[in-house]
Amino acid sequence: MSIEEPKTIKFQLMLSEAEAKAIDDWGFAYRIRSRAEAIRRLCTSALELDAHANAIDEAFGALETQSFSFVERVREVSRHTDPRKNDRLALLATRSSENIFSALNDLTIDLDAALGAALAIRTADTLDKAIEVLRENRRRLQEVSKALADRRAKARAERERLRYVDFQNASRWIEDAVKLSESEIADADEVVINAVKAWLAEAKAIKATREQEDLTREQERQRQQDEAEKSK
Repeated sequence: MSIEEPKTIKFQLMLSEAEAKAIDDWGFAYRIRSRAEAIRRLCTSALELDAHANAIDEAFGALETQSFSFVERVREVSRHTDPRKNDRLALLATRSSENIFSALNDLTIDLDAALGAALAIRTADTLDKAIEVLRENRRRLQEVSKALADRRAKARAERERLRYVDFQNASRWIEDAVKLSESEIADADEVVINAVKAWLAEAKAIKATREQEDLTREQERQRQQDEAEKSK
């Protein structure tokens, strides 16, 4: 389409009050001079979106696949990382990957709404049916968005609650205790319980130490930042 092309085609367009209000509100928000100009711009925008909808959908599908792969690799590295040396690095990498994935999820939801609109308008028998599909898509996306937000909040809370807890070390405590015990495995209940208690006590002490180290490090970082600000 050329912006130089004269506007010579006229046709009748029937709108509901709600549709007319939505167009007028959109035009007013962007200071568009008339309803006809607003409709032309919306049509141009929709045609442009429709032209690229399939390519956008494929690109985000590939990006989502790569993001899943990246998150899993970071988690795998963090599981096999020596926590005494690289715990903080593994935690930062995991947080970064989760933030990337969260942003991608949010963007995917927004694009799903836009691309779903393009597909519904393309394929529905009537505009009324397309609008019905759009309403259902909007309801579904709202539910998905809420579920994702709840899952992220739960994951963050769990990560902070279990930070510095080495569950692999628990299995080593149990294994060593059972091996050193003279009890038969069928009678090793008390041995295992005592091993778990010993591991838990160690885990609590390690967690408290690491949290104090983090606090000290953060206070020092803040002190250096404050001194840098004062020296400016």
